[in-house]
Formats: sequence, structure tokens, C-alpha cells
Amino acid sequence: MKPWKLNYAAVLIAETFAILGFSLSMPVIPLFLADDIGIREPHLLKIWTGVIHSCASVALAVFAPIWGRLADVYGRRTMLMRAMFGGAFIVSAMALVNSPWQLLALRVMQGCLTGTVAAANVLVVGIVPQANLTMALGLMQTGVYVGNSLGPVIGGLITDFLGHRAAFVGTGGILLLAALIVLKGVREGARGVRDTSVRATGVRPKTKKKESWTTEFKAIASNREIVLLLSVSFLFQMANTTVNPILPLFLLEIVADSRYIGSSIGLVLGLGSVAGALGSIISGKFCPRIGYWKTLIICLAGGCAGIAQIFAMNLWSLVGLHLIPAFFLGGIAPALQALLAANTSYDHQGSVFGLNSSAGSTGAAFGPLIGSAAAMLSYRAVFPATAIILSLPLIRLLHRMKMKTLN
Repeated sequence: MKPWKLNYAAVLIAETFAILGFSLSMPVIPLFLADDIGIREPHLLKIWTGVIHSCASVALAVFAPIWGRLADVYGRRTMLMRAMFGGAFIVSAMALVNSPWQLLALRVMQGCLTGTVAAANVLVVGIVPQANLTMALGLMQTGVYVGNSLGPVIGGLITDFLGHRAAFVGTGGILLLAALIVLKGVREGARGVRDTSVRATGVRPKTKKKESWTTEFKAIASNREIVLLLSVSFLFQMANTTVNPILPLFLLEIVADSRYIGSSIGLVLGLGSVAGALGSIISGKFCPRIGYWKTLIICLAGGCAGIAQIFAMNLWSLVGLHLIPAFFLGGIAPALQALLAANTSYDHQGSVFGLNSSAGSTGAAFGPLIGSAAAMLSYRAVFPATAIILSLPLIRLLHRMKMKTLN
């Protein structure tokens, strides 16, 4: 087997484990706040849930461009290990907290040090030959969804039988395993032949003279295609995180038997992630034929169908209505990341993927706050709010397609 395939396989396995670890404990935070921390008042529980979910995204938004730039300078493998080792330590410490402020502080630290998805993707871009890149990124996103599908199920079982604190310890152990896989199994120098020439719409490659951070980010900001893609990433992640923090509370409202609410949450999120993984695979395989921009339009339109979840009356109706938007939203990331890679020279890809992570994290920071605000009206109001957010990049991309056609 070619060296780059071995390196890629190690990154794929490690990142799948990392996402499984994170998704094992994050969905139980609302229940942890209520049962272990003692926040029983519904109004306060909604506020703390939104703030604690958002704070990590805010911190990640600030630090992601810094880590992306350092990946270009000091190595992409190093940055991925930093994210995984850091996450293992910090999430494990969450099992010891006794107040919402302590959990909030650790979530901020988590945002500062982690960001495994961006670190893994930019490492893959440096490992995989151009001809195989789209499918490789699609499989990476599939790994994310596989982790997201298994994590909530395992976390729900752990929560039901061992308690919420055990879920945080489980996350730490899995992240440590992922970091060790990267440490032992990945050699960054082994990669396919890359075309690092300037793309027609891409950022200029670095010269031998050291380029300042300001100059580099100004060059990126002047690229309209990259700016558009970053805005899509921002709104996509905002929509993606509007529902998830409120979903456990919505399930408490519609599920008759609340004894196994942890397992019910795991079932909904897990099957949704399976649908997203399937959408990611199909996107990675067929979007080069359909066209990356058209793929984004189709997937955003399908994601807007999630408004139908407003009609869910029980667990199984919610599962059924959740699968359709989950499938289409799963296809967004591979097309988006392939477009970012195609419009950026190799020496700037760490910075661009860092900015993409920052844009997505900023959206993810606003998402839970919007979800919490909508939930003040009704838990069901979260679903129309999500559809409205997704319609904004959809309208912008349709306008772009129309202008391209006219020109």
C-alpha cells in the first residue's frame, strides 16, 4: 500500500474516534446541568445550556486561525495531536465539576485547545493526491458522522447506567486513544504529488520571504470565492447547532417514558448521523460530476426540509423527520472543503482551513443562543428558525448561479 494511503487511513480512524469521543458526552450536558449540578428551573436551564454550548465555539473561533497558521509553519500533524491530547485532558476534568461556572470555564478551555476536524482535514489535504482529494474529504466527513452516530448511543447507555460524569471520562479516554493513533501511525512527509501552483481564483503561494500574518489574511480576504465559502460555513454551522442543544429538552416533552431519555437522545442523534454519513459519501463520490456549487445548493435546499420536524409528536416521528435534513446536510462539508482546497495554494491551506473552522465555530456559537431564544417561545420554534438560517446561503448561491449564467 502506498505510504499516503497508510497515513490517510490513520488520520481517518483517529478522527472518527475523536468525534465519537466528543459526541459521547456533549449531548448530555443539559441533563448533567439539571441532575448533577442542580439547575432545575426551566428558564435558567435553557440559558445555561445555550451559553455553555456556545462558549467553546467562541473560543475555537478565536484560536482556529492561529492554529491554522501554526500548522503551515510547524506542521499539521503536530496541530492535530495538540487538539486531541488537549481535549482528552480537559473533557475528563469536566467529570469533577460541581457548578455551572466550572463547566463553563472548562468548555472555554476546550474551545481554545481543540478543533480536531479542521486540523485533520488540512492534514489530509497535505497527504492525499489531488485526484483522490474529494473522495478522501468525503470519507473524512463520513468518519465525523460515524463518530457522531455511535457517540450519542454509547453516551446515552453510559449515562443511563453509570451516570453523566462517566460520559466525560469516556470522552477523555477515547480522545487519548485517537491522539496515540496519530502519534504512532501518521508521518506527515509521506504524501502524494501536489499541485501547489496558483489557481485562477486562489490565494498566491508564499514566496521565500517570510509573509506576515496581516499580509496573508488580507490576501485571503480579497478572494471573493473564499469569502463566500466562509459565509456558507458560518451559516451552515449556525443552523446545525441551533437544534442540537434543545433536542434533549424537546424529547423530554414528547417522550412518554423519560427513564431512558439518554438512550432516546442517542437514538435520534445517532440515526441522524448515519443519514449524514450516507449523504457525505454520496456527495464525495458524485459532486465532482454534478458540480461543487450545485451540490451545495441541493444540500442546503434539502436541509431546509428540517422545518417538518415541527410536526413530530413522538420519538419515532421525530426520528423519521430528522433523517431527511440530516442526509442533505451531510453532503455540504465535502463539497465546501474541496472548494476551499481548490481555491487556495498549498502553503496557505492551513490558514484558510483555520479561518473556515473559525467561521464555522462562530456560527456554532450563535446557533445555541438562537435555539435557546426560540425555545423561549416553544421548543418547536427551533425548527423554523433553523430552516430560515439555511435559506440565507441558499438564496446567495442561487443568486451567484444566476449571475454566472447571465455572464
